[in-house]
Amino acid sequence: MKLVSTVKLKKWKGKMLATKEYSKRVDEIAKMVFSSVEESNNPFFVTNDKADKNLYIILSSSLGLCGAYNNNIFRLADAKIKENDEAIILGNKAISHYKNGTFKQIEDFKEYSSVRDEAIIKSIVNFISKEYTNGTYKEVHLIYTAYKNSLVFHPCDYVVLPLKGSEPIKGYPPLMEPSKEALINSLVPFYLKNSVYAKFLESEVCEQAARSNAMENATKNAEELLE
Repeated sequence: MKLVSTVKLKKWKGKMLATKEYSKRVDEIAKMVFSSVEESNNPFFVTNDKADKNLYIILSSSLGLCGAYNNNIFRLADAKIKENDEAIILGNKAISHYKNGTFKQIEDFKEYSSVRDEAIIKSIVNFISKEYTNGTYKEVHLIYTAYKNSLVFHPCDYVVLPLKGSEPIKGYPPLMEPSKEALINSLVPFYLKNSVYAKFLESEVCEQAARSNAMENATKNAEELLE
């Protein structure tokens, strides 16, 4: 298990690092554009105050033997989710943990197993975009695991919607062609898919790192018992 996880960790970490710089540049450009948005004119930038619930996407693993990886996610989710909120549960471990949950679960995406399921990730982004602009949810959150290094990673509550821009640009603003509105309308779906996919990929790396560490500790414990 340790050897398999180590190989998978190397593979997914390489993909994450290759994606990270790209995602960082997309974020910089998007937030620069978003900083020029008049919030009242675009539903993606406004909190739906009339809605009485939030949507949470909880991202766990489908396999076990990864130490406290899933328990840390559940601890954060339990502290955040209220009874009237709704949730998209991803990963067999979370589905099992929340099978008797007090909140409503949206089961359309329960077939998700890993970041390889890009079609499901795309469907999730399309779903939250549609429901948010319809005013169904006050906010949309993603609870995932953020990567620092192969030994340190922690659960995070990332606000997917509403979107926020950067600080107002000082000096000359960027030129936007064909128009500011057209650029924003085409950029928002692309930005959402890119940012959500990057977070899913980061969680995949953390899962493999957690499993590799757990199996290494199990090996050490076995050797101590033998001694």
